[in-house]
Amino acid sequence: MLSARKLQYLEGRTCFVCLGLLLWFSLDISYRIFVTPLYSYSGFGFDINVLKYLEGLSLYTIFLFFSPRVLSKPSDYFMCFLLFGLLAPLLLLYGLDDRPRSHLYIVLLGYFLIEIFRRGRRVKIPFLKNGAFIAKLALLASVLGVTGWMFFSGGYRYFNLDLSKVYEFRRDAGAVINAGIMSYINVWATKVFGPALIAVALWRRWWHIVVLTVVCQIIWFGISNHKAVLFYPLLIFFLWFWFRRTRALSLLALGMSGVVFLSLLLYLAVGEKFIASLFVRRVFFVIANNTFDYYEFFSNNPFVYWSNSITSSWISYPYDIGYAKLIGEWRGTEAHVNNNFLSTGYMHAGIAGIVFYGIIAGLLFRLIDSVSSKGIPLWVAVSVLIVPSRSLLLSADLPTALLTHGIAVGTIVLFLLRSKAHLNNENSSPNLSSPAH
Repeated sequence: MLSARKLQYLEGRTCFVCLGLLLWFSLDISYRIFVTPLYSYSGFGFDINVLKYLEGLSLYTIFLFFSPRVLSKPSDYFMCFLLFGLLAPLLLLYGLDDRPRSHLYIVLLGYFLIEIFRRGRRVKIPFLKNGAFIAKLALLASVLGVTGWMFFSGGYRYFNLDLSKVYEFRRDAGAVINAGIMSYINVWATKVFGPALIAVALWRRWWHIVVLTVVCQIIWFGISNHKAVLFYPLLIFFLWFWFRRTRALSLLALGMSGVVFLSLLLYLAVGEKFIASLFVRRVFFVIANNTFDYYEFFSNNPFVYWSNSITSSWISYPYDIGYAKLIGEWRGTEAHVNNNFLSTGYMHAGIAGIVFYGIIAGLLFRLIDSVSSKGIPLWVAVSVLIVPSRSLLLSADLPTALLTHGIAVGTIVLFLLRSKAHLNNENSSPNLSSPAH
């Protein structure tokens, strides 16, 4: 167990900056040694511009000095995740492969707007009588119900736990289990209901519920064949283990650096490419590369203006295929290239779209901070939204993240979980030495 002095050091600015830079250099080494030698054919080139590299490193270092270093509200975690998960590889790719400066700074504009508009007075949210009981019962019923549906629908026929074979079963399994409204509920279950129930059960020490929900998540992975579902519980355990003892956000950079170094070590030691491809290339650099490609394409082609969804009744969609497949075909592949709202915002309306999305995302984060400000531990609040927020920050358009990926549903869960009976927990009166944390 870490001593109080070590925990205090982890929460300091020096440690935050040092571990943030450790992540930068771990990604830099991994890109040079693993990503570009093996995947240059898919857009990960190496054409280093020293001035851009130093510019990117300088910007990243400045961000490290001004980003939140201690978890005081859920949006602090989201902003750090955005910094480490998107901006770090984006700034690296900017210098290592000489990417366009204009594209980078439009993304940074969105980042600054989010940071500005998430700040300010929180909204006063009333407590709902018996809301916590309703939330816990609904979460348990949803987890059990979705598990039952996956068996009842016949999805069990595609059960597979081999990570290397998921693409062989995913399409057929999805056609069976994602019928009608279940296509939404299944996603909400894997991204919100399951992780939220694990977090609540850990908080209340309902160990049997923890085990039951983890088993359900494994079943969901086996049937849906979506790899990420298998790792969601690990994120919740990470938050529970660390953030109930310390609120140091430097642990996020430390954890990411550890995963990157371990993946690279396995590749160098035994030639294991799959893990490094999954946790280095896909988690970090695919998203950064997609971001630059979105900006490159829509800088030279018509904007969408939300005509693929909410404005379709009065604005014609300018393309024959969906935007994700459109980017894939532009690259010369058949891939569906989904990406974060700081890319799709530009796709919709250029710089105006980025300004709009930056403001909306900032206000959304302030609402989430307000909903979770009383009556629920901070780490639980982050746990409820950790998975859907990742979709928003890294892989989905803003309306899609709100509805399909569960940001809205997760916010409702947080609203219900709040209880006056819990006002004296660790969120309102931190005591890191208490076993209740």
